[in-house]
Amino acid sequence: WLFRTGGLSVCDFRRVLMKTGLVLVVLGHVSFITAALLHGTVLRYVAAPHDAVALQYCVVNILSVISAIVVIASGIAAIVLSRYLPSTPLRWTVFSSSLACALLSLTCALGLLASIAVTFATRGQALLAACTFGSPELLALTPDCPFDPTRIYSSSLCLWAIALVLCMVESLFAVRGAQLTHQLLELRPWWGKSSHHAMLESPEPVEGQDLL
Repeated sequence: WLFRTGGLSVCDFRRVLMKTGLVLVVLGHVSFITAALLHGTVLRYVAAPHDAVALQYCVVNILSVISAIVVIASGIAAIVLSRYLPSTPLRWTVFSSSLACALLSLTCALGLLASIAVTFATRGQALLAACTFGSPELLALTPDCPFDPTRIYSSSLCLWAIALVLCMVESLFAVRGAQLTHQLLELRPWWGKSSHHAMLESPEPVEGQDLL
């Protein structure tokens, strides 16, 4: 198999694809841990089906967990593809999973951004709904509050901000993985540009034919 993709040799292309997969795996694990911490420290106290804001928090967190799992699976598939480039089913798997990762990550980013905006707008009232006091200004430990209300506001905002950054980076690397597999599949030109890739089965280049 002789090919060049964007000026990259076979070894360089494998290396780039493997690095992209490794980054996706790492980002997916960090996102999963962040979502677990957010649920364990904040959302398990504010889950209330009758509260629209709390329900939105939980839905976004569940979507973040699903997105992290898909990102990890896509990264593993990209790593495997770097070892078995001729496999067409594996190429389609990585391409479709990369697109799914990009869409899920962007959706999670929008949901997290909405959660941060709603928290600022409501001054964290949904986060403090489990406590007996009704005013967010009265941040004091009480026997009827299952957590420390002095830290729940800042902790949730910090975790949401970290998760937002991770989702944006995941979407970028997922698009990169989709672009690489797009070139392998020889589909329509990426972003309107002419295709720079063709796969040849002959071991030697044919005279007068570009190996693009």
